[in-house]
Amino acid sequence: MTDGDDTSIKKMAELLRSGATMLAQACPQCGSPLMKVGDDIYCASCDRRIVIIGSEEEAESHTVKAILPELREPLLTRLKKLSEMIETEERTEELTKIANLMVLLLQALEKLDGFGSSH
Repeated sequence: MTDGDDTSIKKMAELLRSGATMLAQACPQCGSPLMKVGDDIYCASCDRRIVIIGSEEEAESHTVKAILPELREPLLTRLKKLSEMIETEERTEELTKIANLMVLLLQALEKLDGFGSSH
């Protein structure tokens, strides 16, 4: 038995003592038994939370939830840069282009926020 195996077994024992439940399912990464801790499923060997997907729709929903925070930040960064550009730009045509792009980015943020709360 390796030190990693020993550590995993100790973690599993600690989780069981604290009220976790050992599941019949194994970790898809390492094959260790999964533990149910509250509402979460956890692999003591990998030291990470596991999400079990029941359908393609559920998988898509989890993927979208993971991506949403990553999409929001670049949109906000771009809006800030456009805001700085508006302060120095004097040409009406360029101001119009910047304003239109800002509106599109704001609409995208609004849809992201709405999408995140509806799933």
